[in-house]
Amino acid sequence: MALSVFTVVFSGILGACLGSFANVLAVRWHEMGAPVGRSRCPLCRKTIRPKHLVPIFSYLILRGRCADCKAKIHIQYPLVELAVAILSVVAALRHNPLGSDFPAFAVELALVTLLAAIVVMDLRWKELPVEIMALIGFSALIVHVFAGSSFDIRHSIFELRNLVLAVALPLVFFGAQWLLSRGKWLGGGDVWFGVMMGLVLGNWQMTALAIYISYLAGGCAAAILLMTKILKRGANLPFAPFLALGLMLTVWFGISIQAWIAKFIF
Repeated sequence: MALSVFTVVFSGILGACLGSFANVLAVRWHEMGAPVGRSRCPLCRKTIRPKHLVPIFSYLILRGRCADCKAKIHIQYPLVELAVAILSVVAALRHNPLGSDFPAFAVELALVTLLAAIVVMDLRWKELPVEIMALIGFSALIVHVFAGSSFDIRHSIFELRNLVLAVALPLVFFGAQWLLSRGKWLGGGDVWFGVMMGLVLGNWQMTALAIYISYLAGGCAAAILLMTKILKRGANLPFAPFLALGLMLTVWFGISIQAWIAKFIF
């Protein structure tokens, strides 16, 4: 779908602002603080002025340093803001935010924003917020209930069975690895991420595809990092970024990939 310049700019600015919110959510959740209130420099604790809170541009203007104490600002902030801005434009390409598709656009952008916060927490502190994942999963369940409402009882039972299988697959697959390795292969948070993934996709085939993509991307990344000696043997690689990647690629291209696989095999 071709987008007007205004729609691209609107989507990008909205995404950058939500990326800023994802940063705040991740940091304050880690610090067990409220996600609302004025932002402060983590070193000098001075309140950050509004003119220094413009997503991406403030970091560039300040040259990556606090305006007061000159402490370095973590590169996480502009990268997450830029990433969510780009993903917001992608969502706009799929669902026109200025038309009747706005609800679908809003749902996808909300998912991307919360996933960004989860990924940041796993990369920086190896933490996975179960409460945020539960919020995503519960919201997805509500969407499935309303979107799949039907007077056909057989269709409703089929959809419910598919949803149960979509949740059971990652729960058993990741849960078994967590139990067998006693948390060395996967953390408990990854198991909950898998459950959330199943609730979002609502289909066991799509969930299996998302898991496959996650492991494929994670394996390739681990191999590259080991060959370049960035990652040492035996070190743990955060898995949430690859789970999030697998989930979003399946949301975007899952149906097309599934159709291609079916055509290739049969």
